[in-house]
Amino acid sequence: MKLVAAFIAWIISSFACHHLAKVFLAQVTGSLPQLNPACPAAILTGVHMLFCWLMTARWEDGKLPADSSSAHRLANQSSEANFHFRVSMAMHVLSTFLTNWSLATMDAASTLAIKLMEPLVSALAQWAWLGQCLRCSGWVSLPLVIGGSLAFVSKPSQQAQSEALVTGVGLAMGSNVLLAVRNVAVKGLHSCHVHVGPRWSRLRLSAGILGATLLAAILLETEGAVPRGTHLAVTSLLLSGAFHVTYSLISTSVILRALDVVSHAMANVVKRVLVVALLYVSGSRSASFVNVAGLAVASVGLAVYVRGKSEGKAKVRNRGDVSIKGLLTPKSTTAKLVSLTLVTCLSTCLLLSLSAPVNLSVCLLQLSPVREDSSSGNHARNVLLPAPTENSPFGLHWPGPPANYTLLAQWSEFMSRDYVHQDPFDTNMLALQLSNNDDVIWEMQRLQTTVLASVLGGRRHVMLLGFAMSENKGDSAITAGEMALLRRLNVSVVFCCEIRNCSDASLQRAWNISRHYNSSSLAILMHGGGNLVGYPLADFVRRKILGLFPDFPSVLLSQSIWLHKRNEAHVNECRELYSHRENLTIFLRDRQSLGLAQKLFPGTKLMLMPDMAFGLGRVPRTMPPTHDIVWIKRRDFESSGYELPDFPANLSVYVGDWWNWKTNPGMSPMETSLLMTFNGLSFLQRGRVVITDRLHGHILSVLLGIPHVLIDNPPYFKLSSFWRTWTAGLSNVALATSGGEALVKAQELLKRWSGVIPPAMLCLKDECS
Repeated sequence: MKLVAAFIAWIISSFACHHLAKVFLAQVTGSLPQLNPACPAAILTGVHMLFCWLMTARWEDGKLPADSSSAHRLANQSSEANFHFRVSMAMHVLSTFLTNWSLATMDAASTLAIKLMEPLVSALAQWAWLGQCLRCSGWVSLPLVIGGSLAFVSKPSQQAQSEALVTGVGLAMGSNVLLAVRNVAVKGLHSCHVHVGPRWSRLRLSAGILGATLLAAILLETEGAVPRGTHLAVTSLLLSGAFHVTYSLISTSVILRALDVVSHAMANVVKRVLVVALLYVSGSRSASFVNVAGLAVASVGLAVYVRGKSEGKAKVRNRGDVSIKGLLTPKSTTAKLVSLTLVTCLSTCLLLSLSAPVNLSVCLLQLSPVREDSSSGNHARNVLLPAPTENSPFGLHWPGPPANYTLLAQWSEFMSRDYVHQDPFDTNMLALQLSNNDDVIWEMQRLQTTVLASVLGGRRHVMLLGFAMSENKGDSAITAGEMALLRRLNVSVVFCCEIRNCSDASLQRAWNISRHYNSSSLAILMHGGGNLVGYPLADFVRRKILGLFPDFPSVLLSQSIWLHKRNEAHVNECRELYSHRENLTIFLRDRQSLGLAQKLFPGTKLMLMPDMAFGLGRVPRTMPPTHDIVWIKRRDFESSGYELPDFPANLSVYVGDWWNWKTNPGMSPMETSLLMTFNGLSFLQRGRVVITDRLHGHILSVLLGIPHVLIDNPPYFKLSSFWRTWTAGLSNVALATSGGEALVKAQELLKRWSGVIPPAMLCLKDECS
């Protein structure tokens, strides 16, 4: 009965340890997306080992655990026991680190699946080192248990990437080998009548350290000295350490004392299967027919193994004392040495196959002033302030990770990917799972900072060429988002020019500046927007830029491709211009444009990336609404030409295009672009709800948190393509195809969000004069 209770406690503490570990890893990955997964895994392992040192003691039969510093050096312990202890501790540290690293690299289900191979590795280790062969029933049951368990815990993943899989497999398999050695060494401790158990005298000290650390994290977060969510990361980290020492003690001092090494590994399989079963019961996972069938097969295999163990119980339990120290003596047979070599080589080869680059530091780049080319003359103007250190500088609000930490844990493998080199076309998968504005904005900015930092490859300087200064507030918002993103990365913009000022003379000045840099320190950025292929002037400027800087890496920031009948000849020119350019990366902001680019521009690096206006972050309301609905209706050739419906008398509706909402000019084109952006944000804030047929009416409404309706523009489908790619999960956004449908959906949003959005401040036209 006591063994059953210990087994239940083993399951619960193991589940808690690994779940909390995933929460910690997801928090760190979300806050520092550029950090290599090995770093948080090392921190997690360090805390686990700290708790093991604080909370465990070693003693011989007939002796009580000591409380002094000499507790781990009892005078009467044999050298063999010391050897077993050192080996078991070293293997425990290394296997814990590899397991944590595996958790940080791929999802927990994949890690569990690989670690279900532990009985097979343990059987090989037991045969090679201890000379204990499995009975026939054992070899029959192993594939049934392992195969069935793999099917039970498996979860089809559309996001799997080969490099992460290789990394995770290598780490988890290496952990299996190390755990097998640890368990053999622990059995050697048992044969020397040495015990490892809890050190109760340090319970108060451990609780004090845990409480003080957590309190410090809460206070620092309250003062704004650390990012939001730090207290959760610290809490999950510390509790994971406490549960780690709990389940490790149960595993090595209770379960492993009652079972042999292979039976302990089989019990570990049962434990892991039950841990996944808890996920199914809690609703964190859904079970398929394959999962249920796998559980049935594993149960049959386990029954075969238990029956075989019962028949051979006497033989198994009458083995002599266990020692791995004998491995180092000439008495070891050639077969054992060959087996040991094979197992070691297997784990070594898997670990050497890890191809993910290890970069243990986040690149902190120094900012220098911007040299802006203005139409008013040739002068350098320092338009940027010193690099900020707070999370939300310049009055902007950059949201923290979502509060749904279970979701983050499930998507931690996706968030740790190298999107640039392995997964450039499916970067939108997490964004579609998010329904809250802050969460979507956080994910967009996480992608932007991660990908752009990777593309820049440590370069500290860029040129931003062809930025927009336009009363089409969306173009200006892209410019503002680009500058905010570069400031966030602490990248120095050494030259920039507005698209109408990118003359030959201006670009020549840019080329002269580039002579002070080389291709490893400077990158060329070209402004994003919706003018790829569809607007020849922008492509003409980019042709000059690409021809002038062929040796520097170039990035065309997030773009849409607009094909129409009037630009068929220009399409062929663009195909020649953008194809087969090894030094060019093009960001496409919707899946429709990505598909077109894949057909039009072979041989050039393409990536699916969100619109750069998201670099601004969350924008709080700064004024009360003055209308129930603000309706942006464009009148150019991108419009679908839909008709306006009749408006109810009790509804205040403003219809117009923000092109006519004029902005006072600033002191430079860049400042004017920033003013136009925030003038556009004010334009939208006049409405409790927004209806828009402009893409950036949608994007800026997302940043403001204003419920809104998109009217698509067939046959181009510019808005719906972006919505389906990135923001379809938002609960306060609707898509319409006509004016009448848009009005109905806007009224539904007014009703549904009436308790959230403020009332209109002004009266209706027929009530005021």
